[in-house]
Amino acid sequence: MVYRNESVTGWVSVTDDTKRNLRMMRSGHSLIGGRWTSTGDSIFGVFYYADAVRMIKGRESNPASNRRMVEDQPEGWTQPLTRRSMRGSGSERALQIGLGVGVSARSLHSMNVRVDVVEIDAAVYEAAIEHFKLPKRLNAVYLTDGRQFIDEAASSTYDYIVHDVFTGGSVPASLFSQSAVQQLQRILKHDGVLAMNYVGIPNDKRTMGHVARTIGTSFAYVRCFAEILEDRDTMTNMMFFASAKPLEFDISDDLLHIIGKHTIRGRVLGGMLSNEVDVSGFVENTDLSPITDSWNPLPQWQVSTAIQHWHAMRGMVSTSYWLNY
Repeated sequence: MVYRNESVTGWVSVTDDTKRNLRMMRSGHSLIGGRWTSTGDSIFGVFYYADAVRMIKGRESNPASNRRMVEDQPEGWTQPLTRRSMRGSGSERALQIGLGVGVSARSLHSMNVRVDVVEIDAAVYEAAIEHFKLPKRLNAVYLTDGRQFIDEAASSTYDYIVHDVFTGGSVPASLFSQSAVQQLQRILKHDGVLAMNYVGIPNDKRTMGHVARTIGTSFAYVRCFAEILEDRDTMTNMMFFASAKPLEFDISDDLLHIIGKHTIRGRVLGGMLSNEVDVSGFVENTDLSPITDSWNPLPQWQVSTAIQHWHAMRGMVSTSYWLNY
């Protein structure tokens, strides 16, 4: 163990697993992130889905849009993608709600995006800084409640919002209500993109339907991609993307070549589009009631997910780890 602190979300600890060559962060009864010590890649690939907020056709942030026409070449020939073309101008702003070990924040920061972080647990932020190479010079860090922050933040501030608050087998229900989604839409710029991680069961049409419908009341375009779709009755991470403008992703082979096709990040992004969960029927179904602050059944509906999560955590690491660390 390299770090341990009892905090507002329970015990926050960082442990090195020398047999599997990884470092992981625990918060309560959840592993909220980790990195392979040999490569620095995230042990949970879904966090790289958030990179796709900058890989959308028709957006200036799309790396393909930064390729320049080159003189003395056949018409239509464009300059190949380079690592430089993946970096933004420095004017884009992103909000990360829920830090974990900082995979998404660090990735966006590396693309020259100005990143604000909102994290309720100061111990999580401290551990990410000290043990997971979270950049110390992010745009801003707010150690506060995510719902309070978005309710008070200025309108039209962010190009991207990455919303990942799952821990302990469930999500904070107040951050998935219609009012919360309306606030997220308000603080995004007119063409901004929301990436919202939801942990659930793809075939749980009741919960998925109401979550998708809730997002759809504020955003014209909503798509969803699962981390794993081999068994639709098993809990998995699912990333919802939402925007006022169409969401046509441009994850090309040359882009993956720059990222590294054989890295975890490259493999995850390369497979994302094939893992789509069709939520269009839910989004457009006006008979489905959106989740509200006054009617929010998520805590009850997530009981089965929480049980699956408990068993999954016990399967990933030994019982002695949970008892001793």
